[in-house]
Amino acid sequence: MQLSVWKSWFHKKRHSSVADSMYTVDKGPAMPDEVREVIQQFFRTYNHFKGARSLQTDTFIKEVFYATKQDPKDQRTVEEMEAYIQHKNVLRLRLKSYVIDEYLSLGEKICMIGVTREFSNNHKNRVLYFLIKENDSWKFHHIARSHHGTILDKFQIKEQTGFVVGNDKAALLFLTHSSSLDASTFITGDYVHAEGYLEVEQEPSSHLYYRVVRMNRVH
Repeated sequence: MQLSVWKSWFHKKRHSSVADSMYTVDKGPAMPDEVREVIQQFFRTYNHFKGARSLQTDTFIKEVFYATKQDPKDQRTVEEMEAYIQHKNVLRLRLKSYVIDEYLSLGEKICMIGVTREFSNNHKNRVLYFLIKENDSWKFHHIARSHHGTILDKFQIKEQTGFVVGNDKAALLFLTHSSSLDASTFITGDYVHAEGYLEVEQEPSSHLYYRVVRMNRVH
């Protein structure tokens, strides 16, 4: 067998084994079949980002790109962002398994799921995905990440309230509308669990910030 042919076969065999070994512990919470089918298809192609393009909105791709690139001033096209993520995914850890542990319908055309993901180095994390229905098809629209830390600063920007959450080594910026319950509930010094998605549809700025989805005080 020629070396190039063997490499091609090994590559396919290795990745098919990874795909076959991916599992969910159980079916998780009840949800519409059409939503579950999209979720399953998304995770079947998780390690090949472009393979799930039809299941993702442009907003979702932008959020993944900026979370990976960490440069808010990078203004390449969505197609270029997708190619960058695909290239980076080749070098990253592979998804080993996922468990859907939360489902919430937020309307006829929007829902949220909570997913615990395990990667090839046995590291686990939990994220929230928001799906929206566009032209009768469900698509992944937001990915909200979790962050634990102390509220180091709280400030006002027009009609928005900002929280700097973290510690003396690293911190993230979260924003919420000033009329929200979170804006009036939390104060500087609180230790919180914040969940939010990157804001990518506003004018480019010098800072990345997360839109608050949920924030809870941790005792």
